[in-house]
Amino acid sequence: MPASLGLAYVVRVKEEQERTLYARQSLYVGIRRDWSSGSKILLVKKNTQGDSVIIGSATLGKIVELDALNNGEKKLCLENNWYGKMVFAMLARFLPAVSVSETPLAGKHPALLHGLAITEDELSEIESLASSKIIT
Repeated sequence: MPASLGLAYVVRVKEEQERTLYARQSLYVGIRRDWSSGSKILLVKKNTQGDSVIIGSATLGKIVELDALNNGEKKLCLENNWYGKMVFAMLARFLPAVSVSETPLAGKHPALLHGLAITEDELSEIESLASSKIIT
């Protein structure tokens, strides 16, 4: 079966979002893509040296739109220009994180990674580079 574009996406996670991402298995999102239940997501952040690293992968459970969020979450989303919350069915943390420079995404400009659609083959190759994974 040929890999098709758009079955997986890259999403940038800010440092302050990482802890809540793994604790609550959710992430607020401001970019719109063709998300659907079962979409695969690669989670990327900048490390302390300023390099882009892949901290894990996820399987999307659902997107909760702005009007379905409680007032506190709605206010937070409006303040940060987010339109909703991704709730994950599965999250994996890569230990150690995988440097983007060691992956098929190496040639991409870091600013263009957020929301990038990738093939399942690229996703599989990147996931295979992780030494170990903690799955929640």
